[in-house]
Amino acid sequence: MGWRVGALLAPAFVGLGVFVIGPALVSAFVAGTDKTLTGPRFSWVGTANARTAFSDGDLGGAVRNTLLYCLITVIPAVAIGLALALAAERVTHGRALVRFALFLPVSANIVAMAVVFAYMFDSSPDGFANTVVGLFGVAPVDWLGDTSTALPVVALVGAWRLTSFVFIVYLAGLTTIPRSVYEAADVDGIRGFARLRHITLPLLAPTTVFLGVFVTILTLQTFETVAVLTKGGPLDSSTTIIYYIYEVGFTGSFRIGYASMIALLLLVVIVALGAGGALLGRRIRRAREAAA
Repeated sequence: MGWRVGALLAPAFVGLGVFVIGPALVSAFVAGTDKTLTGPRFSWVGTANARTAFSDGDLGGAVRNTLLYCLITVIPAVAIGLALALAAERVTHGRALVRFALFLPVSANIVAMAVVFAYMFDSSPDGFANTVVGLFGVAPVDWLGDTSTALPVVALVGAWRLTSFVFIVYLAGLTTIPRSVYEAADVDGIRGFARLRHITLPLLAPTTVFLGVFVTILTLQTFETVAVLTKGGPLDSSTTIIYYIYEVGFTGSFRIGYASMIALLLLVVIVALGAGGALLGRRIRRAREAAA
């Protein structure tokens, strides 16, 4: 029996080692070197790449863009996703169709959807977005070519997709709340917004913490939409951390060692966020158990 289990698990472990753990270890080693993709020679530089990263103005700009992207993506996605889940929970006729429609964005290919959004926000007067704003007398806007609008448009694509994911998770969270809790609230006269504030939201707190952390981690790794829509432009106004890693390691100087160090630093931040979210979620669960 034991060898059969091992035989079934072996392909998964081999794939994990070859495609995940192995490359991660190689990248961690390369982060301490001056390795480039233009030649086989390299030397060990220790923490020099880390010191360069902390003084790199271009990386600082990418970090600011990424944090702004997170801000204008995560908060709307969580808020709208919660509202949609609450609304979908109340639907009685066509419930399956509504849930299916709201599930579609998260199942769509993000690269294909980015191409669709690129056409929607085309700078020509006949573009969809310019046609809409033209109805209000606004002149055509170069949505993806203007430093003030490029990043918000990229964030719109991310928020559109993440809202669908948040909706699904919140909908699952709502199904775990016992109906008896709401029935008891109705007996006590707690209805409407009061029920949402004092019952639904507190009981969804662990779900909210998970979504806040998980969605933030996803947005920190944004790459596809930037690559398709703006390629980091104009003037690096939409360059995110992951896209900057790509630029440093696979274009221009091909400094794969420095790019690996930035990726390693980002990994540390992501692990710290995940650990903080896990601790916060555990405290919320313990507080709820103590109150019960």
